Amino acid sequence: MKQAIERYQQHSVLGLQSKTLEQQIFARLCYQLSHCLAGEDEFARLQVMADCRFFWVTLRARLQDDEHPYPAELRQDLIQLADIVIRELVKDPFEADLSLVLAVSQQLAEALKA
Repeated sequence: MKQAIERYQQHSVLGLQSKTLEQQIFARLCYQLSHCLAGEDEFARLQVMADCRFFWVTLRARLQDDEHPYPAELRQDLIQLADIVIRELVKDPFEADLSLVLAVSQQLAEALKA
């Protein structure tokens, strides 16, 4: 995971607008996940899982596009990360490891700031 995140951080081919937008989405999802993990609101957990799943599935699909500006190796690493996260997000809401989803999302949000 760390290698993929480092490559993601170092590679800045993606336009500033898209990069900034992705960083903002990751930051928002991290905020939602943090609050969700702090409480026991079932609806909030379902909502954040749906939001995260939508974003990660969309990001994964974009990374599969040969026109995506990231190098193929970086895209493959990120797709593998996305697969891990998505596997958690399709589990039962109280069995999913949302701490893992939060950790990966935080790392990528930080990488995009650079």
